[in-house]
Formats: sequence, C-alpha cells, structure tokens
Amino acid sequence: MEKYAILKDDTEVLFRPSISHDFEMVWELFSTLSEESLRFLPHPFIREEIKHMMTNINHEELLPIVAVVEESDSRRRIVAVATLGFQQGVARRHRAEFDIVVHDDYQGRGLGAMLTQHMIDLARERGLRKLYLKTSTQNLRAIQVYDNMGFRIEGRLVMEHYHHSRQEFGDDFRMALFL
Repeated sequence: MEKYAILKDDTEVLFRPSISHDFEMVWELFSTLSEESLRFLPHPFIREEIKHMMTNINHEELLPIVAVVEESDSRRRIVAVATLGFQQGVARRHRAEFDIVVHDDYQGRGLGAMLTQHMIDLARERGLRKLYLKTSTQNLRAIQVYDNMGFRIEGRLVMEHYHHSRQEFGDDFRMALFL
C-alpha cells in the first residue's frame, strides 16, 4: 500500500496509510490551508474533530492515505490526505466515496493527480466498481483534474453545503468513475 512518487519538480513523496501518530502533521496540513483552499471545503476544521477522526479510524469503513515529504530541513511533513469511504451493505459495497485535500504549497505540482491515481489503483485492488466524490461547482481546478482522471459529473447537488467563512450555501457536483 506504500508507494513513492516523483512530482513535476522532482520532489519525492511517499503515499502510505495514515496512523494515529500522524495527528499533529495532519492538523498542521488542515490548519495552514489558505483562504482560497478553505473556500472549497464546506466545514471548518476543528482540532478535536481531527484528533477524534485520527484516533478512531475503522479500516472497514475508511482508508486514509497521506502524502509525506521530507523537506530541506529534514523535517517530515504531510502535504496531502486522501480517503476512500467504503459503503456497507450488499447493495452498496461495490463503491466508495473518494476525498482529497492537497496543501497549497504542493498544488500545481501533479500531486493531486498522482494521489488520485493511487487511490483509484487501491480501489481496483479491493474489487470496487465505482468511486464517487463531491466537489464544489466553483472548484474548477479540481473538476478539471477529476475529468482528466475519467470522473464524470452525475449530477448537481443544490445547496449541498454551507461555507462557514463566507456564510453562504454552495452547490456541489457529484462525480463518478466506473472501474
């Protein structure tokens, strides 16, 4: 499940499953996102919620993968997180919900596409038949990446989320990839 990737700028990144000890690095990722990135995320990130999520991972329901880099000061840093949320029950276990967040410092380097492909490969290995995601209709860069990866818009979800920082509702596209 671990895999190394090389970004466009020759930065080496390790994709690996997240563990509870990653909490501080994951919190750093979420707590240092720019306003621009946060505008596409529907809810505020609260330290206690992230800690609870990180220490109570049920791998039957969720597969979190982190992207780790070693920076020039020899410090390890998590720069992206992706998840597959597995569906329960006979009628839904063929699919998973995909989610990804890439830190601003690593956007535009190919990391999002590489990590998305890694998650698609993991989904195929598990025998899944469909990945789906929700993304803000305003997140044009992400929509383009998903489209390039083969995801297609299944529908528009009106007033699907509430942006706390902007105090307004937003629409999402539901996109899917059939494996």
